[in-house]
Amino acid sequence: MIKVRWFLCVFFALAVCFQIGCGQKGEGKKRKKFPKLLALNYVLEAGKEPSFIITEDFDKDGFLDLAVTNSGEHTFSIFKGAKGGSFGKPTVYKTGADPICIATADFNRDGYPDLAELNYRDQNIQIFLNTRIGGFRNTGNVIEPGRIPINIATGDFNEDEFPDLAVSMRYHKIILMMGKGDGTFKESVTLPAKGQPTGVVVGDYNKDDHLDIAFAVAGSGRTGVQVYWGKGKGEFESSGPFKGGGQPLSIANIDANGDGYLDLVTSSNSLHAVTQLLNNKDKTFTTLQDFASGEFPKFVAVGDFSGDGIPDLAVSNATSDYVTISLGYGDGYFTYPPIIHPTDEYPQGMAVGDFNKDGRPDIAVSTRDKNLIDILLSKNTAPISPLSGKPKPAE
Repeated sequence: MIKVRWFLCVFFALAVCFQIGCGQKGEGKKRKKFPKLLALNYVLEAGKEPSFIITEDFDKDGFLDLAVTNSGEHTFSIFKGAKGGSFGKPTVYKTGADPICIATADFNRDGYPDLAELNYRDQNIQIFLNTRIGGFRNTGNVIEPGRIPINIATGDFNEDEFPDLAVSMRYHKIILMMGKGDGTFKESVTLPAKGQPTGVVVGDYNKDDHLDIAFAVAGSGRTGVQVYWGKGKGEFESSGPFKGGGQPLSIANIDANGDGYLDLVTSSNSLHAVTQLLNNKDKTFTTLQDFASGEFPKFVAVGDFSGDGIPDLAVSNATSDYVTISLGYGDGYFTYPPIIHPTDEYPQGMAVGDFNKDGRPDIAVSTRDKNLIDILLSKNTAPISPLSGKPKPAE
């Protein structure tokens, strides 16, 4: 099965108050403070209004690269990774109007990752194929999935070994575009949504060897998370929606309780809330109480930032100009208060990867108002256990 790549992009902004700090483990007890796990080492100059960002070794030189959409100037930039977690000067590619999301998969099956980027104002998707010599080529293949596409995820949904696209659409549906294996796409499949879908991810949530599709549902009706359970050969069975936040806009996969099954986590920026959904292993999810990881959480990402073998959460807090880290306990709950890591103004998209090859995840953050990419490298401290608040002894 083709390795799944999933990416999120969201753009709403509302103003509703949420009570900070509810739902964390140990609420009411003395709260532990943890040291910063990452340091802002340097910044990269991006285009105007950088928003969504992903990481991948596009040129296959062993170093992770970055791709970031520049919504304010209708371009995306590629930063090639180098030794020590550094990056070269960007190569800029022209897109359609207002690119807000970018995803990667090997669309033409040549062994190199390609790009699909979504243009919000033009309401289309463009495909850029990897040249295998360090660049990308616009195929001229413009995909028009329908009215107001929001987000893209990739995966082999019809099990023909060619990567496909799942596109969340503002008006109550997910559109699947089936890849032909040459960088083009054939017939579309429509999956109705029980609300306004925003972020979308894919994974095998019930471990039946078929890809499933999960997406956040916002809007004025029922909100939460809806899942389409893959049945094979491009067929799906709908579920939900499950409770998953008041206005969830970003969504990520995480095995929060270490049982080997993918769980889901969402962020609702208008409610200043993050929501954890635990997989019940029976095509249902248990939704835990909303909790806080800063103010106006724009994006949520996952990585073992503390080095204890348990996944943690990184959240970009757009109006507070910082990224927070909430350490996982390994049972679906996370520490409070979160660890604050300052950034430049208005952090949005995040890409998690080991940029300097020290064995610990780093974060690249797009900061819209400064037109910069902040590189936060791991301080590579001794592993920290949230249960003790002290460095974890080496095994």
